[in-house]
Amino acid sequence: MINSAALLLSTKRNSGKILDCSYFGSLYYAKKGEIVKSFGLSPDTLFYMRSLAKPLQAAILFDCDIIKDYNLTSTELAIFSASHSGSPKHIELLKKIIKKHKLKLKDLELVPQAPLDLRNFNGRKTKLHNNCSGKHIMMLLMCKYLGLSPKDYTKENHPIQKLIQKKQEELSGFKANYSSCDGCTTPLWAISAKGIIKAYFNLVQNEKYKPLINSIIKNPEIFGGFNRSDSKIIELSKGKLFSKVGANGFIIVYNLEKDEILLIKITQNNNPIRELITLKALNKLGWLKVELQKYEFNQKNEKVAKYCYEFEL
Repeated sequence: MINSAALLLSTKRNSGKILDCSYFGSLYYAKKGEIVKSFGLSPDTLFYMRSLAKPLQAAILFDCDIIKDYNLTSTELAIFSASHSGSPKHIELLKKIIKKHKLKLKDLELVPQAPLDLRNFNGRKTKLHNNCSGKHIMMLLMCKYLGLSPKDYTKENHPIQKLIQKKQEELSGFKANYSSCDGCTTPLWAISAKGIIKAYFNLVQNEKYKPLINSIIKNPEIFGGFNRSDSKIIELSKGKLFSKVGANGFIIVYNLEKDEILLIKITQNNNPIRELITLKALNKLGWLKVELQKYEFNQKNEKVAKYCYEFEL
Protein backbone atom coordinates (compact mmCIF):
# COMPACT_ATOMS: atom_id res chain seq x y z
CA MET A 1 0.00 0.00 0.00
CA ILE A 2 1.43 3.39 -1.02
CA ASN A 3 1.66 5.86 1.84
CA SER A 4 1.04 9.20 0.16
CA ALA A 5 -0.90 12.42 0.51
CA ALA A 6 -4.50 12.38 -0.76
CA LEU A 7 -6.28 14.74 -3.12
CA LEU A 8 -8.31 17.06 -0.89
CA LEU A 9 -9.37 19.86 -3.24
CA SER A 10 -9.34 20.49 -6.96
CA THR A 11 -10.41 23.49 -9.00
CA LYS A 12 -11.86 23.12 -12.47
CA ARG A 13 -12.74 25.57 -15.23
CA ASN A 14 -15.27 25.56 -18.06
CA SER A 15 -18.12 24.42 -15.81
CA GLY A 16 -15.98 21.71 -14.27
CA LYS A 17 -14.69 20.20 -17.52
CA ILE A 18 -11.05 21.30 -17.37
CA LEU A 19 -8.79 20.62 -14.39
CA ASP A 20 -7.09 23.77 -13.11
CA CYS A 21 -5.29 22.96 -9.81
CA SER A 22 -5.00 20.02 -7.43
CA TYR A 23 -4.22 20.29 -3.74
CA PHE A 24 -3.01 17.31 -1.74
CA GLY A 25 -2.60 16.60 1.93
CA SER A 26 -3.60 14.49 4.90
CA LEU A 27 -6.59 14.74 7.21
CA TYR A 28 -7.06 13.07 10.60
CA TYR A 29 -10.29 12.98 12.60
CA ALA A 30 -10.16 11.86 16.24
CA LYS A 31 -12.55 11.18 19.10
CA LYS A 32 -11.33 11.27 22.70
CA GLY A 33 -7.77 11.59 21.44
CA GLU A 34 -7.88 8.52 19.17
CA ILE A 35 -7.91 8.76 15.37
CA VAL A 36 -11.03 7.15 13.92
CA LYS A 37 -10.73 8.28 10.30
CA SER A 38 -7.86 9.52 8.15
CA PHE A 39 -7.04 10.39 4.56
CA GLY A 40 -3.56 10.54 3.08
CA LEU A 41 -0.39 9.79 5.02
CA SER A 42 -0.44 7.24 7.83
CA PRO A 43 -1.19 8.59 11.33
CA ASP A 44 2.28 7.26 12.26
CA THR A 45 3.99 9.59 9.77
CA LEU A 46 6.46 11.94 11.44
CA PHE A 47 6.12 15.70 11.05
CA TYR A 48 7.65 18.88 12.41
CA MET A 49 4.53 20.67 13.58
CA ARG A 50 5.92 24.20 13.29
CA SER A 51 3.72 26.76 15.08
CA LEU A 52 1.25 24.05 16.03
CA ALA A 53 3.76 23.47 18.83
CA LYS A 54 3.29 26.91 20.46
CA PRO A 55 0.45 26.10 22.91
CA LEU A 56 2.34 22.95 23.92
CA GLN A 57 5.50 25.01 24.44
CA ALA A 58 3.61 27.57 26.54
CA ALA A 59 2.38 24.75 28.78
CA ILE A 60 5.73 24.84 30.63
CA LEU A 61 4.45 28.01 32.34
CA PHE A 62 2.13 25.82 34.40
CA ASP A 63 4.90 23.73 35.96
CA CYS A 64 5.93 26.57 38.27
CA ASP A 65 4.31 29.58 39.96
CA ILE A 66 5.28 32.15 37.33
CA ILE A 67 1.67 32.98 36.41
CA LYS A 68 0.84 33.96 39.99
CA ASP A 69 4.22 35.44 40.90
CA TYR A 70 4.46 37.57 37.75
CA ASN A 71 0.73 38.28 37.59
CA LEU A 72 0.46 37.05 34.00
CA THR A 73 -2.78 38.16 32.35
CA SER A 74 -5.08 36.38 29.91
CA THR A 75 -3.79 38.46 27.00
CA GLU A 76 -0.19 37.69 27.92
CA LEU A 77 -0.90 33.94 27.95
CA ALA A 78 -2.68 34.23 24.60
CA ILE A 79 0.17 36.00 22.82
CA PHE A 80 2.74 33.60 24.31
CA SER A 81 1.02 30.87 22.25
CA ALA A 82 0.33 33.05 19.22
CA SER A 83 1.33 33.25 15.61
CA HIS A 84 0.18 36.85 15.61
CA SER A 85 -0.26 39.07 12.57
CA GLY A 86 1.97 41.86 13.89
CA SER A 87 -0.85 44.39 13.96
CA PRO A 88 -0.41 47.56 16.09
CA LYS A 89 -2.34 46.00 19.00
CA HIS A 90 0.09 43.06 19.06
CA ILE A 91 3.16 45.32 19.05
CA GLU A 92 1.68 47.49 21.79
CA LEU A 93 0.97 44.46 23.99
CA LEU A 94 4.44 42.98 23.43
CA LYS A 95 6.10 46.28 24.36
CA LYS A 96 4.02 46.42 27.55
CA ILE A 97 5.08 42.87 28.46
CA ILE A 98 8.76 43.68 27.95
CA LYS A 99 8.46 46.81 30.10
CA LYS A 100 6.34 45.16 32.81
CA HIS A 101 8.77 42.25 33.26
CA LYS A 102 11.95 44.29 32.70
CA LEU A 103 13.12 42.18 29.76
CA LYS A 104 15.66 43.30 27.15
CA LEU A 105 14.64 43.50 23.51
CA LYS A 106 18.24 42.82 22.48
CA ASP A 107 18.03 39.36 24.09
CA LEU A 108 15.38 38.27 21.59
CA GLU A 109 17.09 35.90 19.16
CA LEU A 110 14.81 36.83 16.28
CA VAL A 111 15.34 38.29 12.83
CA PRO A 112 13.38 41.52 12.20
CA GLN A 113 10.65 40.96 9.65
CA ALA A 114 7.59 42.62 8.16
CA PRO A 115 4.27 41.87 9.88
CA LEU A 116 1.73 39.52 8.35
CA ASP A 117 -0.76 42.40 8.60
CA LEU A 118 0.57 45.06 6.21
CA ARG A 119 -2.37 47.47 6.48
CA ASN A 120 -0.63 49.92 8.82
CA PHE A 121 2.97 48.90 8.22
CA ASN A 122 5.41 51.79 7.81
CA GLY A 123 8.15 49.68 6.21
CA ARG A 124 10.33 49.41 9.31
CA LYS A 125 10.81 45.74 10.18
CA THR A 126 11.31 44.86 13.85
CA LYS A 127 11.79 41.74 15.95
CA LEU A 128 8.37 42.25 17.51
CA HIS A 129 6.68 42.10 14.08
CA ASN A 130 7.91 38.51 13.80
CA ASN A 131 4.86 36.28 14.31
CA CYS A 132 6.84 34.16 16.80
CA SER A 133 7.88 37.05 19.06
CA GLY A 134 5.31 36.19 21.75
CA LYS A 135 6.75 32.70 22.07
CA HIS A 136 10.29 34.05 22.32
CA ILE A 137 9.31 36.56 25.01
CA MET A 138 7.71 33.70 26.95
CA MET A 139 11.01 31.80 26.77
CA LEU A 140 12.98 34.85 28.01
CA LEU A 141 10.48 35.30 30.83
CA MET A 142 10.91 31.69 31.91
CA CYS A 143 14.70 32.15 31.84
CA LYS A 144 14.35 35.13 34.17
CA TYR A 145 11.96 33.35 36.54
CA LEU A 146 14.10 30.21 36.77
CA GLY A 147 17.38 32.16 37.09
CA LEU A 148 18.73 30.91 33.77
CA SER A 149 20.95 32.80 31.37
CA PRO A 150 19.02 34.04 28.32
CA LYS A 151 22.10 33.52 26.16
CA ASP A 152 21.49 30.90 23.46
CA TYR A 153 17.97 30.22 24.77
CA THR A 154 17.03 29.04 21.27
CA LYS A 155 19.67 26.29 21.26
CA GLU A 156 18.51 22.71 21.65
CA ASN A 157 20.67 22.08 24.73
CA HIS A 158 19.43 25.16 26.64
CA PRO A 159 17.45 24.22 29.79
CA ILE A 160 14.32 26.02 28.49
CA GLN A 161 14.31 23.91 25.33
CA LYS A 162 14.87 20.76 27.36
CA LEU A 163 11.77 21.66 29.41
CA ILE A 164 9.80 22.12 26.17
CA GLN A 165 10.98 18.81 24.74
CA LYS A 166 10.03 17.06 27.99
CA LYS A 167 6.59 18.73 27.93
CA GLN A 168 5.92 17.62 24.35
CA GLU A 169 6.87 14.05 25.21
CA GLU A 170 4.78 14.14 28.40
CA LEU A 171 1.64 15.38 26.64
CA SER A 172 1.98 13.22 23.55
CA GLY A 173 3.41 10.04 25.03
CA PHE A 174 5.73 10.10 22.00
CA LYS A 175 9.51 9.89 22.37
CA ALA A 176 11.27 12.54 20.28
CA ASN A 177 14.20 11.03 18.37
CA TYR A 178 14.65 13.64 15.64
CA SER A 179 15.07 17.40 15.90
CA SER A 180 15.28 20.31 13.51
CA CYS A 181 15.11 24.11 13.54
CA ASP A 182 11.93 26.14 13.13
CA GLY A 183 11.80 29.25 10.96
CA CYS A 184 12.30 31.45 14.05
CA THR A 185 15.47 29.51 15.11
CA THR A 186 13.94 27.53 18.00
CA PRO A 187 14.19 23.71 18.05
CA LEU A 188 11.42 21.38 16.94
CA TRP A 189 11.09 17.68 17.71
CA ALA A 190 9.55 15.32 15.18
CA ILE A 191 6.22 13.81 16.19
CA SER A 192 3.58 11.65 14.52
CA ALA A 193 0.10 12.86 13.59
CA LYS A 194 -1.15 10.45 16.23
CA GLY A 195 1.16 12.10 18.78
CA ILE A 196 0.05 15.63 17.87
CA ILE A 197 -3.58 14.72 18.46
CA LYS A 198 -2.80 12.95 21.74
CA ALA A 199 -0.80 15.97 22.94
CA TYR A 200 -3.62 18.40 22.22
CA PHE A 201 -6.18 16.09 23.78
CA ASN A 202 -4.16 15.88 27.00
CA LEU A 203 -3.52 19.64 26.98
CA VAL A 204 -7.23 20.45 26.81
CA GLN A 205 -8.34 17.69 29.17
CA ASN A 206 -5.98 18.60 31.98
CA GLU A 207 -7.50 21.20 34.32
CA LYS A 208 -4.00 22.50 34.96
CA TYR A 209 -3.89 24.05 31.47
CA LYS A 210 -7.46 25.40 31.36
CA PRO A 211 -6.30 29.01 31.86
CA LEU A 212 -4.16 28.70 28.72
CA ILE A 213 -7.01 27.41 26.55
CA ASN A 214 -9.45 29.93 28.04
CA SER A 215 -7.05 32.81 27.37
CA ILE A 216 -6.92 31.86 23.69
CA ILE A 217 -10.69 31.45 23.36
CA LYS A 218 -11.24 34.84 25.03
CA ASN A 219 -8.59 36.61 22.94
CA PRO A 220 -8.73 35.20 19.39
CA GLU A 221 -7.49 38.46 17.84
CA ILE A 222 -4.45 38.47 20.11
CA PHE A 223 -3.84 34.78 19.41
CA GLY A 224 -3.87 35.31 15.65
CA GLY A 225 -5.31 38.48 14.23
CA PHE A 226 -5.96 39.90 10.82
CA ASN A 227 -6.76 37.23 8.21
CA ARG A 228 -5.59 34.37 10.45
CA SER A 229 -7.58 31.16 10.06
CA ASP A 230 -7.37 30.12 13.71
CA SER A 231 -8.84 33.45 14.87
CA LYS A 232 -11.64 33.16 12.29
CA ILE A 233 -12.58 29.65 13.39
CA ILE A 234 -12.65 30.55 17.10
CA GLU A 235 -14.81 33.59 16.35
CA LEU A 236 -17.15 31.82 13.89
CA SER A 237 -17.78 29.08 16.48
CA LYS A 238 -18.30 31.61 19.30
CA GLY A 239 -15.54 29.89 21.27
CA LYS A 240 -16.83 26.34 20.88
CA LEU A 241 -13.85 25.45 18.69
CA PHE A 242 -10.17 25.93 19.51
CA SER A 243 -7.83 26.19 16.53
CA LYS A 244 -4.13 26.70 15.81
CA VAL A 245 -2.32 27.07 12.49
CA GLY A 246 1.25 26.08 11.67
CA ALA A 247 3.51 26.84 8.73
CA ASN A 248 3.63 24.61 5.66
CA GLY A 249 -0.01 23.58 5.68
CA PHE A 250 -0.82 22.66 9.29
CA ILE A 251 -4.02 23.41 11.17
CA ILE A 252 -5.67 21.73 14.15
CA VAL A 253 -9.25 22.27 15.33
CA TYR A 254 -10.49 21.00 18.70
CA ASN A 255 -14.24 20.75 19.33
CA LEU A 256 -14.38 21.66 23.01
CA GLU A 257 -17.95 20.39 23.42
CA LYS A 258 -17.45 16.98 21.80
CA ASP A 259 -13.77 16.35 22.60
CA GLU A 260 -13.17 15.67 18.93
CA ILE A 261 -10.14 16.83 16.95
CA LEU A 262 -9.48 17.58 13.30
CA LEU A 263 -5.85 17.75 12.15
CA ILE A 264 -5.01 18.78 8.58
CA LYS A 265 -1.63 18.97 6.83
CA ILE A 266 -1.64 20.09 3.21
CA THR A 267 1.45 19.60 1.08
CA GLN A 268 1.48 23.11 -0.39
CA ASN A 269 2.25 26.14 1.76
CA ASN A 270 -1.03 27.79 0.72
CA ASN A 271 -2.95 29.41 3.57
CA PRO A 272 -6.18 30.28 1.66
CA ILE A 273 -6.47 26.72 0.33
CA ARG A 274 -5.77 25.29 3.79
CA GLU A 275 -8.57 27.49 5.13
CA LEU A 276 -11.03 26.35 2.46
CA ILE A 277 -10.30 22.67 3.08
CA THR A 278 -10.66 23.19 6.83
CA LEU A 279 -13.95 25.09 6.59
CA LYS A 280 -15.37 22.42 4.27
CA ALA A 281 -14.33 19.70 6.74
CA LEU A 282 -15.91 21.62 9.63
CA ASN A 283 -19.13 21.92 7.61
CA LYS A 284 -19.08 18.18 6.91
CA LEU A 285 -18.59 17.42 10.61
CA GLY A 286 -21.42 19.78 11.54
CA TRP A 287 -19.10 21.86 13.73
CA LEU A 288 -19.74 25.03 11.71
CA LYS A 289 -22.17 26.24 9.08
CA VAL A 290 -20.12 28.38 6.71
CA GLU A 291 -21.07 29.67 3.27
CA LEU A 292 -17.93 28.61 1.43
CA GLN A 293 -18.58 30.88 -1.53
CA LYS A 294 -17.63 33.80 0.70
CA TYR A 295 -14.14 32.29 1.04
CA GLU A 296 -13.65 30.89 -2.46
CA PHE A 297 -11.78 33.12 -4.85
CA ASN A 298 -13.37 35.14 -7.59
CA GLN A 299 -11.93 36.98 -10.55
CA LYS A 300 -13.49 40.39 -11.19
CA ASN A 301 -16.44 39.36 -8.98
CA GLU A 302 -17.16 36.41 -11.24
CA LYS A 303 -16.24 32.89 -10.18
CA VAL A 304 -13.93 31.38 -12.79
CA ALA A 305 -13.17 28.01 -11.22
CA LYS A 306 -15.40 25.35 -9.71
CA TYR A 307 -14.20 24.14 -6.29
CA CYS A 308 -14.40 20.38 -5.81
CA TYR A 309 -13.76 19.02 -2.31
CA GLU A 310 -12.45 15.49 -2.70
CA PHE A 311 -12.83 13.95 0.76
CA GLU A 312 -15.58 12.53 2.97
CA LEU A 313 -15.98 12.48 6.74
